Amino acid sequence: MDVSRDEAARRLKAGDIGFILSAETSRVNELAKLDPSSPFYAGLLVENARDKRRAAYLFEAALGSPILKVGKESARRLIPLLAELQDPEIANRVLQFMQKNKNAPEEEFVTLKAAAAYVLGRYGEVNSLLRGTESGTAAGLPEHLAAWNRAFQFLAALKQQIPGILPSTETRKFFLDFPAGAASRWAYEEILKSPGYIFPAAERTAVTGRLAVFGGAYSEALVHFESLKNSPLLFQHPLLLGDMGRSYAAVSSKREAGFKLFTDWENALRTGRNSPAPALTEDQVQAVRYTLLFYTGRIRRQQGKHGEAVDYFTRALALTRDTVQEDACIWYILSSTFTEKPETVPALIKTYAPLWNNDDDFYDILDKLSCYLMTEKKWRSLQDVFDYIRNSKDGATVAKYAYLVGRAVSLGYISGREGMDTRDYFTVAYEAGNASFYYRALAASYLGKVVSPTERGRGAGNSAAQYPHRAELEFYAKFFEFGAAPYAMTYLRENADRYTKHELRVAARTFASAGRYLESIQIVGMYMRRDDYVMETVDLELYYPNPFTSLIEKYAQANGLLPQVFFGLIRTESAFIPDIASHAGAVGLAQIMPSTATEIAAIIKKGGGPDFSANGNIDLTDPEINVQMGAVYLKSLTDSLGSPMLALLAYNGGPGRIRRLRRAVPSLPEDLFIETIGISETRNYGKRVMAAAAAYGFLYYGMSMHEVVADIFK
Repeated sequence: MDVSRDEAARRLKAGDIGFILSAETSRVNELAKLDPSSPFYAGLLVENARDKRRAAYLFEAALGSPILKVGKESARRLIPLLAELQDPEIANRVLQFMQKNKNAPEEEFVTLKAAAAYVLGRYGEVNSLLRGTESGTAAGLPEHLAAWNRAFQFLAALKQQIPGILPSTETRKFFLDFPAGAASRWAYEEILKSPGYIFPAAERTAVTGRLAVFGGAYSEALVHFESLKNSPLLFQHPLLLGDMGRSYAAVSSKREAGFKLFTDWENALRTGRNSPAPALTEDQVQAVRYTLLFYTGRIRRQQGKHGEAVDYFTRALALTRDTVQEDACIWYILSSTFTEKPETVPALIKTYAPLWNNDDDFYDILDKLSCYLMTEKKWRSLQDVFDYIRNSKDGATVAKYAYLVGRAVSLGYISGREGMDTRDYFTVAYEAGNASFYYRALAASYLGKVVSPTERGRGAGNSAAQYPHRAELEFYAKFFEFGAAPYAMTYLRENADRYTKHELRVAARTFASAGRYLESIQIVGMYMRRDDYVMETVDLELYYPNPFTSLIEKYAQANGLLPQVFFGLIRTESAFIPDIASHAGAVGLAQIMPSTATEIAAIIKKGGGPDFSANGNIDLTDPEINVQMGAVYLKSLTDSLGSPMLALLAYNGGPGRIRRLRRAVPSLPEDLFIETIGISETRNYGKRVMAAAAAYGFLYYGMSMHEVVADIFK
């Protein structure tokens, strides 16, 4: 190396792309000597810079990392690179590595070895390695590996045949019976590059259409699909027909034609007259009819014909073959009905809540429904929905409905049912609220309880049983050590379900210690939403961190703001990232728009403060400037609207809009008024800040939930 070991480590940690891109093979080896895992993290940076060959060198160098997760992920990244680059030198080195490391039976290494064998023309070895792996996820193999295994097997089998027309059965199975993706796109390009093979015309058209859908080119896809109208392929392969339906729903100018075509086909299959596919079995007819009805419903929904859409989704529901299809149909039935006749949705919830499978999938429907019922003051319907979903595993939704019904009972709008009084409803909200700190905090304020029933867990969290993936925790820590922190969350999200609460907590601390509070908060949220989670203070401290304390408290006090509220606002706006910028152009910790900053700067100057616009450019990424401006702006909104909560809502939704909305329901208490705000972003923003304020008051200012709530709601 032409730099010192310490300098190399420093530049690698900083994610110095220029330094990494200068890494020829000799330097890659030196990076591995610095740390055998470091080439993997450098490879992520280089791959993102679109230098595929150098990325391949780096991932290759990391295969032998003592951290198994690094080796597996290096193999995973190297598989498509090796397939694309077709570099025999890399392929030979990979096989040499495998020869030296025969005790590496991990799935990723098997697929990588098959990729290397394919590149070197050892096709018989490919089939020997991958025999029995093509079934994919049904056999427990991750889909990304199953897809590449299918690709290598398929092409290796072709290469061993005499060039000529591709065997249709194998071609159809590979390209039309599995999800389209990067592996199938590569395989298709490989075939097109092979002059000895002739792709059957219909199959080629179908594959081209599916790959267009994979790339989001729906209009292009329809050109290919419509030329297959008289081909049996569409009815023999439901995924192909589904891609056609998805394309019709996406292209507005083609929706009516798609509607007519799909309804004609479905009618013919249902009646048996003039069937477009007479050779189908009864099970195949059912699968095709489901697909036709489901996508006809989606086409009608896109056309705004929601009543018709509901009819088609209802008919499709009777033909579903798995729980995913069932939930999809039910979701669309509820969503389309809500758009056209929201008052009828509570009765549908009674019908369908016992039938749906994944409660979390229906959160958005129930959220919109509660807003509608609160706005229309349909208290009995709200109570009905609570009764229907009370046993749901979605604790956040149960907590919300329980709290709202409890408040309605407390205000005399309705009476409790089955002997339940206000306190009973609030108790349900409190006990179900692990996934919703907002409603848990509100319920606690009425019940006189604290939000965290357990202590920090002193002495807990250190046993081997609590850290079954201990080595993988080091895998995540090294993202920060080698300048690849932005890529860590991708891997953590993919694997989060495998990790214990204790492991995820360690990962969250790792992110927080690096100042990446947004990711840390997201990780804590992953395990707080689990059904068996019990809230702990240590998790609240990670979920509601308090950096910039002196700065936030200084300007909160100077402007007469509640520090817990100001903390909650900044956490919600920026997750404490000083240089963050929104798509709308808001910048910094308090997310100040440049135009608003100019107005606030004038107020601060007029009040005897510094002239932030003196040089014509207000640096909103400066924490000191941004926090002061955020505090002044929030103070002005509070004075104008007369309520901390209304000021928070106006901070997000604008003061004029909040005034209009408040005038529409002046008699509702503020905690219920929030529920009537039709703009979900503003409605949920107010709740998030309120929940955060409750947590900050409890954690850092010794406040009870009742005190926090009383300070914010007027």
